[in-house]
Amino acid sequence: PAAAGDALRGRALYEGGCTGCHAESVHGRAQRQAADFESVRRWVRRWSENLGLKWNEDEVSDVAIHLNDRYYRFACPPADCKATGSREDGASALALRARPR
Repeated sequence: PAAAGDALRGRALYEGGCTGCHAESVHGRAQRQAADFESVRRWVRRWSENLGLKWNEDEVSDVAIHLNDRYYRFACPPADCKATGSREDGASALALRARPR
């Protein structure tokens, strides 16, 4: 099986490519566009393409995992979320959340 994703790398990619336009309010609004983990991944892929970020599928997944950990908390497929820094790894996820933003 493919290696599971990395929320820490996803955070770095997101901060480098998305935070110039995205405020935290985009993810916390009442009428979210994302309804589950796969839709978060689709939105990340879409914006990667729209912005010319050229993220590969692993990078798209890592950003989706980061966003899911931080904002959405949808059930995450085990193949995606069983790596260091992912939601399934409680200690790493707590460390990620505890870091200054």
